[in-house]
Amino acid sequence: MRRLPKYTPRGLPDVNVIAGGIYFGLEVKSAIGRQSPDQKKMQELIEKHGGKYAIVRSVEEVIKLGL
Repeated sequence: MRRLPKYTPRGLPDVNVIAGGIYFGLEVKSAIGRQSPDQKKMQELIEKHGGKYAIVRSVEEVIKLGL
């Protein structure tokens, strides 16, 4: 795994998108992958501030989100 920059917040989603003025955080997981506690906290923070968060397991799931 590649090391993240020094001040990257723990739990930051794998893919970050701004579309139509809305922030989307996409966490990419395998078929059996689960969120870490840091990722769950980040999801709560994003949603609390009006952003959208999704766990995606395929390109098809991203397409269904309309991004």
